Amino acid sequence: MQTLWLVRHAHRLDFVQPEWFESAIYPYDPPLSAQGLARSIVIAEELSQFSIDLIFTSPFLRTIQTVDPLARMLQFPIRLDWGLCEWLCQDWTSALPETTPINKLTVNYPNIDSAYQSLVVPCYPETQAELDARTNIIAHRLVQSNSQNIVAIAHKGSVLGIVAALTGNDLWRTADLPCGGIIKLVRSEHRWQSSIIDR
Repeated sequence: MQTLWLVRHAHRLDFVQPEWFESAIYPYDPPLSAQGLARSIVIAEELSQFSIDLIFTSPFLRTIQTVDPLARMLQFPIRLDWGLCEWLCQDWTSALPETTPINKLTVNYPNIDSAYQSLVVPCYPETQAELDARTNIIAHRLVQSNSQNIVAIAHKGSVLGIVAALTGNDLWRTADLPCGGIIKLVRSEHRWQSSIIDR
């Protein structure tokens, strides 16, 4: 039996300080808010109670910060995978969002595995159909190439897309999942059962 824990990143700083965007070096890569940082600790405490073998995350700072307390607690490497990234929607950004370079990230987040190569590399821009296709691919590559129990931190669209892809239930794509929300997927034989364990 395999378990996949999917987590939407915690509350981000620009939700409470929208002016942050105007002077940011990487305006589409906001950090977590104080509320989000507190939530990341709660997530670590909750998930550390379970059997976990691997940690994956989107390469955006908010997802890395969300999983960092768990990675430190377990002393696990963090694998940054572009397949888990935000929907690369042309209406949201005028180009591929620039994220914090890995050499800067590893200064503060030493558990990052800088040698890891993404299982999926998306193209900018993405339509909704292309996002659905990407999340379908990353979902199956994550669970096929790794038989262990996995934690993956991503964004609302990618989390819900992965759940839809594995369960075969497209209603998940339009479900609500707040920042810091956790969905548990368990595979028994060839079926995945899903449940929201924390909102």
